[in-house]
Amino acid sequence: MKLKLPSFKTKKEFPSQFFAIDFGGKVAKIFVLNVSEGSYSALGSRRLDVGEDNFEEQFKEMVAELRAEFPEAEPLAVVGASGPETTAFTTVVRGSPGHGIEDLAKHAQNTAEESAEKELSLSLGDQKIGVTGLESEILEVKEADKLEVFIFSSFATASYQEKRAQLVKRAGLELWGFSSLPFNLITDLAKEAGEGELNCLIFDVGGSKTEISLVFGGQLMETKSFWWDFVENGNPTAFLDLWLEAVSSTLSDFEGVELFPPKIYLAGGASAFPGLQEVVISYPWSRDHSFDVAPEVIPLPEERLPLSLGQVALRIKEESEEEEA
Repeated sequence: MKLKLPSFKTKKEFPSQFFAIDFGGKVAKIFVLNVSEGSYSALGSRRLDVGEDNFEEQFKEMVAELRAEFPEAEPLAVVGASGPETTAFTTVVRGSPGHGIEDLAKHAQNTAEESAEKELSLSLGDQKIGVTGLESEILEVKEADKLEVFIFSSFATASYQEKRAQLVKRAGLELWGFSSLPFNLITDLAKEAGEGELNCLIFDVGGSKTEISLVFGGQLMETKSFWWDFVENGNPTAFLDLWLEAVSSTLSDFEGVELFPPKIYLAGGASAFPGLQEVVISYPWSRDHSFDVAPEVIPLPEERLPLSLGQVALRIKEESEEEEA
């Protein structure tokens, strides 16, 4: 069940070919995706360093190249959201069976927005920060003695959205909306694992930020992020030790976790940083955190995260079919 959101425009039919963009921390990635028969694939792509002096002009040129190569692709873009200026989590709201699902969902959304604004204001050190919702979706409804509604929500600062929205529009694309990259990757992985079987941590290690997602039962429970620039230096061992300390500190920010899941997925371009996978495998996670066993560490291809934005189209198409049925 999808709640109506201001960030996503209503269309009768989502196109089969569209643009998916991950602006990333240091490298922006642009894809043309094709959706067909319940799956998606990349038709073409471009990469661009975010730090380029003429980034906007090069971005516009790359979009134009892809539009020329794939003229059937609609100039419509879904933008992935992740990093310290965003947050995402699942909220559980309980009420008596007499309560309406929509009322409970709206209450959950209001509560989630308040929590997101407080968290982002604190982490970014700006008490006047503007926070708006990106997406909200009812994941599950359980009815027994009490009605339980599980709702996923994602948020970002207003400046985060505005900057990326302007880049998309100036490149000649229509912005469909923003969607949480961790949420879409988890949807991908959960389909592979089987319903309710995915329990893991995801370390999205970007060039300038690291985002950690906590997943139980195939659902994204919460994300935490911190800034971290991955650069080659004279002492990579000490550099990675400091990064691990930051990761460990971030894990401590997850509240109410009795036992962390025994699996860690490594995603993002900087996850290929020399020695990073090895130190994640060898780190004594159970020393400071509640791990029952040493977690299995599974690296993912760099493009797996942004490509998962194809899940947006699959969800929308599925919802359209359900409404027509």
